[in-house]
Amino acid sequence: MFKSALKITLTTAAPLFLAACNSTATQSGSPMLSMAATTVAGVTAADILAVANGPVDWSGQSGPFPTTIVGGDGFQATPTNDASFGTLINAVRTAAGTTALTYNAQLDSAAQSHSNDMVANGYFSHTGQNGSTIATRAIAAGYNFTAIGENIAQGQANENLAMNGWISSPGHQANNVNPAFREFGLGRAGSGANTTWTLMLGAQ
Repeated sequence: MFKSALKITLTTAAPLFLAACNSTATQSGSPMLSMAATTVAGVTAADILAVANGPVDWSGQSGPFPTTIVGGDGFQATPTNDASFGTLINAVRTAAGTTALTYNAQLDSAAQSHSNDMVANGYFSHTGQNGSTIATRAIAAGYNFTAIGENIAQGQANENLAMNGWISSPGHQANNVNPAFREFGLGRAGSGANTTWTLMLGAQ
């Protein structure tokens, strides 16, 4: 079994390869979003919160979501439907009492580009090979943000495992449930131990 990894980068770096980076700008008078009740079969809010309050599991094997996905493509739906991740992130946000996110194609493009770059150039960082940052990648994709954040992970075979790992890590979970965020995009590249995930969270 390969070693899964996660890296956190908020103000300090933690070991392994789970990373959460948060750069937030807020705008007064932002509109309120209604709460969307999101459920994943067999997973309760208590299951999610127990993992969020427990020890970090970089592999994602002990999280609330099933460790395997029917079909084996790594996604709830299809490899080209990153929006399917919304069922996971919104279940987590609902459990925490935070408004749901909607899928955004610009964030998705920026996330996919970063995952591709990390795999192609053999690195794992919030800073791109060309010096790009989460902010510059979002802007380059046409996303003019008021708040932006990013979680990355490597080695998790499917989106459930990546989400489980992010839930168990305080820095990543803070990004997952940050009420400033309204939209998300998900990128995945590589395979096996090199599978690399980028979750971008933002508002504009």
